Amino acid sequence: MTFGLSRWGEALRVAIAATLAHRLRSLLTVTGIVIGIAVVTVVAALLEGAQEFINKTAAGLGPGIVRIDKASFQDFVGDAQAFAEARAKRPDVTLEDFRGLRERLRDRLEVGVRLDAALPIGRGGRSLDGVIVQGGSANIYELTTVKLDRGRILNEFDDQYRRPVCLIGKDVDEYLFPDTDSLGRFVKMGGLEYEVVGVAAPLGSSIGASQDAFVQIPLGTFTRIFGSRSRSITLLTKARADQTITNSEVEELTRVAMRLQRGLQPGDDDNFSVTTSKSIEAFAGRITSIVALVLYPLTGIALAVAGVVVMNMMLASVTERTREIGVRLAIGARRSDILIQFLLESTLLTLVGGMIGVIFAALLVMIAALATGFSLSVPLWALIAALSVSSSIGIIFGVFPARRAARLDPIEALRKE
Repeated sequence: MTFGLSRWGEALRVAIAATLAHRLRSLLTVTGIVIGIAVVTVVAALLEGAQEFINKTAAGLGPGIVRIDKASFQDFVGDAQAFAEARAKRPDVTLEDFRGLRERLRDRLEVGVRLDAALPIGRGGRSLDGVIVQGGSANIYELTTVKLDRGRILNEFDDQYRRPVCLIGKDVDEYLFPDTDSLGRFVKMGGLEYEVVGVAAPLGSSIGASQDAFVQIPLGTFTRIFGSRSRSITLLTKARADQTITNSEVEELTRVAMRLQRGLQPGDDDNFSVTTSKSIEAFAGRITSIVALVLYPLTGIALAVAGVVVMNMMLASVTERTREIGVRLAIGARRSDILIQFLLESTLLTLVGGMIGVIFAALLVMIAALATGFSLSVPLWALIAALSVSSSIGIIFGVFPARRAARLDPIEALRKE
């Protein structure tokens, strides 16, 4: 065993010495591997980041929450035209639908509604443009991930009497009220003033965009300003606290109630979209799988090209060192020693290239994450796969040059000038 280890150690020392003796050739060999491994690793990080983002979006919908929209993108994977046609042809989800679902499901599910618009909001000499103004039913806080930081939430009394009150996001609070408490003070939207009765807890950012630039007002107040028939709304349902209902049952109850509300017959397609966190995650999985199916073979081509470069460089090395190989064979080296030496040399080159490629990819991913605010990181499996692939390339594409070196006739090799 000691003899076997010494053989491998000697072969490794010779391989390292040969690599360092021809630095330029080694650098050119490594460059192709670096680029190929870096591309594969960056692609893996981007796909992982996209999957994580969509999973966070799904989590933002809340556990056990079912959302009803006019049309949802995950129902039309890869068919943008069908999605556009659905948005144009399907009937809007209306407040009548909301009231119908609430009546049908009141004993088992909470049913809420949310409407969105964009308005400038100001106070004194400060103003913010494009702030998301949300109108919601009083139970909307049970159906979304918005939590209260201080003050109070909007209630049934506010909704019923269409009171000019609002709950503001953290960004709005910090910008319009930098030096004072916002509770009990007023902001101006659309020519009207609204009293701030609550401030929401921070939601954070997504892809570099803050989710805290919003204002919530009572549903009745929203419909008084924007009208109740000017836009399609979003309905949200969830099992009541006193009910033991699975998430799939909530989805089915909501779908059936909506079909009854719309008067759809058995066999008719839904003219609305049902979204759950599970459906969003499934959609994300389909999209990332399709992208991976396209991108990974393309990056594989880059690695194959890098492997051919390695093989060509190693063949050149064999030709250049023919006399050296003849001397080693003449003084007692076995053919297997020569084979091992050249395989180790090619594997060492590609492994070092893989390590540099991973480091380079990690730097690129870090820069992209800082520049975009997107949550990106190199997954552990990608690191392991990158190093494994780079080593495999060295072995696979180094076999032919190594076998050629091992099969040289020592006499002919010694004659080589």
